Amino acid sequence: MPWRAAATVVAAALVAWVAGGVVTRRVQAARIPPPPELSATAAPIREALLAADSAARSAPSAASIGGLARAYHANLRATEALQLYAVAERLAPADWIWTYDRALLLEERGDQAATRAALERVVAQAPQVGLAWYRLAELAFKQRRLDDASAAYQHARDAPGQPPFTPPGVTSRQLVPLGAYAGLGLGRVALERGDAAGAVQQLTRVVESYPAFGPARSLLRTIERGVTPAASGQRGFAAPFVPPADPVLDAIVAESRHSDMLLKHAGLATRAGDDAFREYLVRRALRYNPTDLNVLMEMAAMLQATGRLTEALEVLKQHEALAPGEHHTLVEEGRTLTDLGRFAEAEAVLRRAVVVRDAAAEYNLGTVLDHEQRWDEARQHYERALVIDPFHTRAMNNLGVGLDRRGEGRAALAMFERALAIEPNTAEYYVNYGSALIQQGRFDAAVTALQEAVGLEPRSSNAHNNLGIALARLGQLPRARDEFVAAVRLDPTHENARRNLEHLSGMVPPRPR
Repeated sequence: MPWRAAATVVAAALVAWVAGGVVTRRVQAARIPPPPELSATAAPIREALLAADSAARSAPSAASIGGLARAYHANLRATEALQLYAVAERLAPADWIWTYDRALLLEERGDQAATRAALERVVAQAPQVGLAWYRLAELAFKQRRLDDASAAYQHARDAPGQPPFTPPGVTSRQLVPLGAYAGLGLGRVALERGDAAGAVQQLTRVVESYPAFGPARSLLRTIERGVTPAASGQRGFAAPFVPPADPVLDAIVAESRHSDMLLKHAGLATRAGDDAFREYLVRRALRYNPTDLNVLMEMAAMLQATGRLTEALEVLKQHEALAPGEHHTLVEEGRTLTDLGRFAEAEAVLRRAVVVRDAAAEYNLGTVLDHEQRWDEARQHYERALVIDPFHTRAMNNLGVGLDRRGEGRAALAMFERALAIEPNTAEYYVNYGSALIQQGRFDAAVTALQEAVGLEPRSSNAHNNLGIALARLGQLPRARDEFVAAVRLDPTHENARRNLEHLSGMVPPRPR
């Protein structure tokens, strides 16, 4: 019976193959270290780790074991994560992602030699991964290997763009492209080599392409003022520096249930202006840590920043119920009540807060009194805030505005200049500084200040309106009209800009189409 014999042989081969597959899976599962003792771990984190461990053991593969490694990584269990990334790499040596994940963790732990080795392996396998090149460049720059840094920055600049990680519910992310960071890096390399002209050329290119990228603008301004950033390896710019968004790292963070990990990256998103991702991370932190005081405070701050003041106040009340009389909560409650226009309630809360010597409490009480037209009292509290904290730029700004409105222009300018020396990348301060310069008849200086404001915050209708006023006072009417048009387009309810535009329209002949 030849057909039957042939079938028997095939069946035997199939049994051997299936058995071999089972043995392979058992061998792979045996490589997974046993889970650590998790009884003291918070329940949401423990559940996530045990679920990932079960999935990896039931169907071991590079993907499932790498997924388990990511679960440990996301929840700040670095030792276990590094062990499991190594297992995933052995199972899939041609797949760069697990090596890159391991490099991220090694970089975070400060192991420069191991980080470099892992990243070099990544770019050898996948030279299109621009963020691996960028991380190599940053490491080389720190180690003063400037030729290596320059070459790696160029690879990062020329690499194809990667789409950002967008978790559920996040429709868009506000991100600076990797090319801007790479260009900034090339400028820093040139500066470190003593080539100020080359640095200016690189940075000018970045600023022209990405005008809102504060670190490049700040470093360029520093060089143009003739100031050389001190000490090798320092970045040399005052603007907040946030690392480029990394879709691989963001995916790991978005899996976390650990409040420290989530709040750390929410803070980075805040500084980057990446509001939607910030909200996703904060809400996730609150979901798994509903009584964590730091999480509640960050949730309130996020709601305040996005204008959801009633919700913010509710969260602050939850915080106060858990920690009655906590000073920082009182300050934030007072600030939120002020923003809601509930000044009497705000004053009562902030009077309790200023019992503690605190600049923020003094500043916020000054703001309430300022709103209530009680300037002499407000000024006293702004000045007290500056005695406590000489670097409190918000108090300087408010004090400057109040002085300018009351005809003390020189004192106002001094306040704005002091604030800008500390925070040279705050558009609001430039707007108010420019306004004060206009009041003093210093129109050229006002144009310079207000152009800086527009560069930092292109969507500021006040910056465009004030710039239009300064240009009009210099007789540059077509340019002034452009600025008023921009202000009205950005904010159709901006009455001053609308009136300025109407006034100017009768003075400026229409342009040919």
